[in-house]
Amino acid sequence: MLLNNNTGVAMFNWGYALIGFFIGFLGIKAPGNPGTSGLFGLFFIGFLIFSASFGIGWFFMGLIEVLIGAGIGLMMSE
Repeated sequence: MLLNNNTGVAMFNWGYALIGFFIGFLGIKAPGNPGTSGLFGLFFIGFLIFSASFGIGWFFMGLIEVLIGAGIGLMMSE
């Protein structure tokens, strides 16, 4: 079930979802040093703060998108 905003329209945006997915995916696959790892940590926190600025539903949707990207990155690492 997708979260709905006040108009009853499904809350989903493919561009927004891809940004969250790639932050999670590259956060697992790309870091080769502590600086890069910290940079993706900042991207993650910034993305969640940006998401939360639109409402709590968007915050959780952004969190799910990043977790899906990280999960796929972990599965591909094995």
